[in-house]
Order: sequence, then structure tokens, then C-alpha cells
Amino acid sequence: MNKKLFSDIFQMVAGNIICAFALGCFALPFNMVVSGMSGIGRMVNFYTGISVSVVVGVCNIILFLIGWAMLGHKFAASVAIGTFVYPTFLGIFQSMDVLTHLVDDPLLAAICAGVLNGVGLGLVIRVGGSTGGTDIPAIILNRKLGWKVAPILYISDVVIFLIQIPVTDTNGVILGILYALIYSVVMNKLIVMEQGGIQLMIFTEKVDEVNEKLLSMGFGTTLLNGAGGYMHDDKKVIYCVASTRNLNRIKRAILQIDSTAFITITSMSEINGNGFTWYFNQERYVPVLKNRHDGHKTGEAHNT
Repeated sequence: MNKKLFSDIFQMVAGNIICAFALGCFALPFNMVVSGMSGIGRMVNFYTGISVSVVVGVCNIILFLIGWAMLGHKFAASVAIGTFVYPTFLGIFQSMDVLTHLVDDPLLAAICAGVLNGVGLGLVIRVGGSTGGTDIPAIILNRKLGWKVAPILYISDVVIFLIQIPVTDTNGVILGILYALIYSVVMNKLIVMEQGGIQLMIFTEKVDEVNEKLLSMGFGTTLLNGAGGYMHDDKKVIYCVASTRNLNRIKRAILQIDSTAFITITSMSEINGNGFTWYFNQERYVPVLKNRHDGHKTGEAHNT
């Protein structure tokens, strides 16, 4: 097993365990409305007394087998971890009374549940995994009928939320909505963590000096052809993408060369490709242009 595969499996397992911990130790003890298969399990538990983890486990296995039959073993492998790990650990956490009384404040419980669930889902989704459950019918409908996955999941979550309202007090509904909002924000932040950055467009009369300075600092650049809007004179514009932590360093370097340089800076939520998420094996900065070579042609790409 290579390192990347091991890392992906570890993240999926850890993410599902964290999600189970968030639900079993913070959300369910305070009777919050929850989404997905856990919401269905909560309803079945209310009317029959069957444990939420048992309901989730049985439903997950049924959907897993349907997905396997309709979409094949590769699909089944991609959701297998979530199908079995999540309900197993949910049952373990619910059975430990000490873990269901970690906090006394319902608001604090909603915050803890949201943050933890967001972290767990973020870890799973970052590596292309799934928690199983309602994801499976959405993916089946996407593969067979071409329906988009996201709207199907949104609709199913809304329906599952709504059917819980009649059996949930107002506090549980409000706390559940807060919990869902928090985990959505945390999840989205975690998914794009370390994949975002800043985009700079640099307009300067000292293009060559600024460009060479950025290259010598290890930042890739692209020179774009432009024209002044007033005089229509030809100009070169330097385009550069870098991580957010290097922003001030880049600005200082530019302004030391040209204090009147015009710089636009845009925050990017995700950046992929050579120089950011993977690299070609290029030599270090070479001052003389004729001695440089194209890393795309001389080296193999490798992940960071």
C-alpha cells in the first residue's frame, strides 16, 4: 500500500469517526434535528425505540448493496468505509454514558457538534470519500439519469429536516439549524485549506526587474500583453499566484523596485497545478535567459 492510499484511508476513517463523535456525543443527546441518514435514524428511534446507530447501519448496508449492484465494485469500495465505520462508532459513542454528557449547555453542544462534524466531513471529502447513506441514492441518480448530485442532497436534507420538526421542540430545531450552518462553514474551509492563495496582477514600468526579482524569490510568473486604456501604448503585465503567507513579502519586493507600481490582489479559494499543488523538476533560478530550460519538457511532475 503506497503512502497516498494509506493517508487517504486514514483520513476517511478518522473523518467518519469524528462525525460519529459529533453526532453521538453532542447533537443527539440534546435532541437536535440532523441531516442525512442520521435524521432518518432519529425518526425511527422516536417511533420504535430502535437505536439510531442500528437504523443508520442497516440502511447504510442496504444502500451499499444497491449501489454495488447498480454501479459496480469500484463505487462500492469508495463508500465502504463510511458505510461501516460511521454507524459502528456512532453506536460505540452512544453506548458510553460519560460521552453523552460532556457538556451541559445546549448552545455549546451545537457549536461543538458543528465544528467536529465539519472537520470530519472535510477530511472525508478532501480525499474523495463519502460517509455513505443518502450520498448513495444521489450518486446512483447522477450516474443513471444524469441528475446533479448537489441539488439531490440539498433536497433530501431539507426533507429529512422537515419530517423531524413535528417531533422536535423549538430549541432542538434552532440548535440543529445552527449545528448545520457551522459544519457547512467548517467543512468548506477545511476542503480548500492549503489549496487557496492570492493572485497578483502587477502593472509597472520596470517589468523586467520586477519579474526577475519574483523569479529569483521562487515565484512563478506569466507576462501578459496589455495596452494602456488612455494612450493605447503597449504594456507588459506580470501575473503571479502565491500562497497568502507570502503576500507581504512579494509586495515589499515589488515596491522596493518600483514604489509607484500598481498591484491588484485577489483572494483565490483554490489553486491547482504546476507550482502550487504539483511541480515539475526544474533547476533553481538561472539569471541568464538563454541558459534556462522549460521544466515541462525536462522533468516529470510530482505531487507536493
